Amino acid sequence: MSATILAIANQKGGVGKTTSVINLTRAAVTELDLRVLVVDADPQGNATKALAPEHQGSLTQSLATVLDKTKNTAIAAATVPGDWQGVDVVPAGSDDLADAAQSLVTMKAGRESRLKRALSEVADKYDLILIDCPPSLDQLPINAFTAAHAVVIVTEPGQFALDGLDRLLDTIDIVVEYTNPQLVIAGAIINGWQRTNRMDRWCNDLRKSLDAPILDPPIHRATWIAEATEAGRGLDEWNTPKASNLHRTYVEHLRKILDNVRKAS
Repeated sequence: MSATILAIANQKGGVGKTTSVINLTRAAVTELDLRVLVVDADPQGNATKALAPEHQGSLTQSLATVLDKTKNTAIAAATVPGDWQGVDVVPAGSDDLADAAQSLVTMKAGRESRLKRALSEVADKYDLILIDCPPSLDQLPINAFTAAHAVVIVTEPGQFALDGLDRLLDTIDIVVEYTNPQLVIAGAIINGWQRTNRMDRWCNDLRKSLDAPILDPPIHRATWIAEATEAGRGLDEWNTPKASNLHRTYVEHLRKILDNVRKAS
């Protein structure tokens, strides 16, 4: 059976996309017993840094060389084992990935589908593939959306995040029209939530503006979440009741996401 492919996205930086990818990955392998491939499609390489820290920076084989039209590396050759059992990683390749994205712009045909074709070669080896998208709307997220069964939007309750959401939704609509008619939005994760009237108002505005399921509860703002991510440790390994509870929240979020994908297929 072929893997479910999810693109974790928002064109705004700093909203917690990579943190969401890492914690959804941890939920998948610890609670759902899934085989997971994490594709680091962000030149910053933070998912690589957390999950496969020995494979950072420019590499002879990475997502950059998979997408580069002159190198055409097979994605299996670029895949490395992650530090967690059951997790493999396709490292970003750092600045080389940004260069590869630019090279895609000059391609005349098939540029949106390079990642889709690459993943088709390994999809039967995994249950779940998570693509950590960059904070942009260029060829990298378009490749991710074209390859994916669903997008998971990660956002924060704030005016800037709401203002940028329309551009992301427009890009998804274009991909649905031209390269991936089956693409759906399987859910939205709200990060950085605090119990204030302003936050509640922004969350309500988000629910009205997004025609997709909001995954409740939202993720509270807490410095230890980023600390666990940067240390490459799962929330279930952080040894605090709050972290353990949040790990279970991500497990339920992932169950809902996968259920939404199944309902849409």
